[in-house]
Amino acid sequence: MGKPACILTSDPVDFRDIRSMGDLSRSGRIMSPEARQNGRNGEIVMCCNPGGEETWDRLVSAHASPNAPFIVLNNAYSTSYDLGNKRGFEEAYYLKRISKGWVFRQFPGPWQAYIEKPDGSVELLESYKTKPLLRDVSNLVREESFKRYAINNDRWSQGFGGRL
Repeated sequence: MGKPACILTSDPVDFRDIRSMGDLSRSGRIMSPEARQNGRNGEIVMCCNPGGEETWDRLVSAHASPNAPFIVLNNAYSTSYDLGNKRGFEEAYYLKRISKGWVFRQFPGPWQAYIEKPDGSVELLESYKTKPLLRDVSNLVREESFKRYAINNDRWSQGFGGRL
């Protein structure tokens, strides 16, 4: 077994309703007095939907220990119009919808640009060793989609004869 781990969230979750928390050392609300008092003990901290990345440094200071992993999960929104974050956090798993496709990353692998085909399937277009700019990936996917499918690559509902 590795380091102890806790999960904190900004969402109104009643952790007593969860039958099994596995090997978690604790759970609770982000920035609550209890979470702050019991934190900073060397455990891995996972924060679900912590809010804009401008708050992440404050959360690390309040809950995390030096050299212990601090993981952000399912952040509901980004405060920048680009891929990932601007705070220096490593994106371990990342999936973003872009026009006509997707951007995906699974650590330690490359960043990947996928085109969405008219039937809903996807195809890998490009892999990047480093995080690309959103505008570059979006342009690549959108232009390739237009070259291949023209106007017909607009989420098509097969069998119904119309766009969704």
